[in-house]
Amino acid sequence: MNNPLDGTYLVTSTTNYEGPLEKKSDGVTEIRDGMTKRYDDYNCLWTSHFKILSDTEVEMVSIADPKDAHIDFLLRRPDGSPTREPVTYTTHLKFARKGDKIQMSGQILYGDEIVFLTLRKTGV
Repeated sequence: MNNPLDGTYLVTSTTNYEGPLEKKSDGVTEIRDGMTKRYDDYNCLWTSHFKILSDTEVEMVSIADPKDAHIDFLLRRPDGSPTREPVTYTTHLKFARKGDKIQMSGQILYGDEIVFLTLRKTGV
């Protein structure tokens, strides 16, 4: 059985981070069976799991793994120090659905960084 979240999504984000470790995590992703796996523009692997908690809330757990990312790409630990180790982000997103249109949006709080994230379903 298909997960109700399955489909293609446009991922957009903004952050309060103004440091030298640029992120290029926006793009298109495909959710299948409640999970997605994609490489961003720096070749960092993002694996995310989505779980519907209610009619208005979804839990998202994302692991960013820079193992195969460009040599000059680093993630940040909660204390702000750079790392090439995987980093896990967990949040609850607002979930809105009207017919086949779905949007999930919210904040990821990680260390002193805030990321505003939106996923909009663009296709089946």
